[in-house]
Amino acid sequence: MTNQRNMLKAALGVFVFLLFFFCRLDTVFAQVSGMLGSGAEPMPTEMTLWQTLKAGGGVMVVIGLLSVVAVAIIIYDIMMLNVNKLAPRRLFEDVMRKLESRDFGAAQTACRKENNSIISKVVLAGLERRNPLDDSAREAMESTARIELTNLWQNINYLSDIVAVAPLLGLLGTVLGMIQAFHAVPLQSASIKTTLLAAGISKAMVTTASGLIVAIPVLMAYSYFRGQVQQVTNMIEIYSTDIIKAIQNK
Repeated sequence: MTNQRNMLKAALGVFVFLLFFFCRLDTVFAQVSGMLGSGAEPMPTEMTLWQTLKAGGGVMVVIGLLSVVAVAIIIYDIMMLNVNKLAPRRLFEDVMRKLESRDFGAAQTACRKENNSIISKVVLAGLERRNPLDDSAREAMESTARIELTNLWQNINYLSDIVAVAPLLGLLGTVLGMIQAFHAVPLQSASIKTTLLAAGISKAMVTTASGLIVAIPVLMAYSYFRGQVQQVTNMIEIYSTDIIKAIQNK
C-alpha cells in the first residue's frame, strides 16, 4: 500500500510539473508573439501555444506522440527504479542469516514474500539449482541476474532512443518548413510571398524547438535513471558473491 501511494504521488507530481510547464510556455509564446508584432503594424491577435504548435505541421504530431511515450516511461521508471526496492539490503541480510544457519527453506520463504526484488529472484534461482557437486547454483544466479538487469537497461534505453529521435524529427520539420518557404517564393505573387515565407520559416523553427524541448528533459531523466540502474547492478553483484558462497558453504 505504501509503495502504491508513493507511486501515485510521483505520477501526480510529474503531471503537475508538466501542466505548470506548458502553462508557462503558453504565456511565453504569447509574450513573444506580442513583441514580434509590436512594430509598425501591430498583430491583431497573440498566438497561443496551440496555434504555435499547429504551425509546425504534421511532424508535430509525431513529436507529440514521442513526448507522451517519454512521459509514460519516465513515470514508470520513477515508480520502479528504486535501489531499496530492487536490491533491499534488509532482505539480503535476512537471507544471509538463514543461509549461514543452513535454513534454506526459510530463505526461500523470505524471498517469495518479496518476489518483486531482483535479489529475491536471484537467490531463489540459486536455491532451486543448489548442488554441492557443481556450480549449477552459481550459473543459475548469474543467468537470472543477467536477465533482470538487461531488462532494466533495456527499459531506460528507450529514453536514449527518444533523445536521439526527437531532434532528428525537429530537423526533418525544419527541412520541410524551409522547402515550403522557398518553394512559395517563385510560384506566388509578391503580395502573398511574405506571408507564405513566414509560415514556412515558422514551421521550421517550431519543429526544431519542439524536438529539443522533448529531448533535453528526457536526456536528463535518462542520465538519472542510468545512475540508478548502475547502482542496482553494483549492489546485485556484491550481494550475489556473498550469497553464492553461503549457498555453497565455501
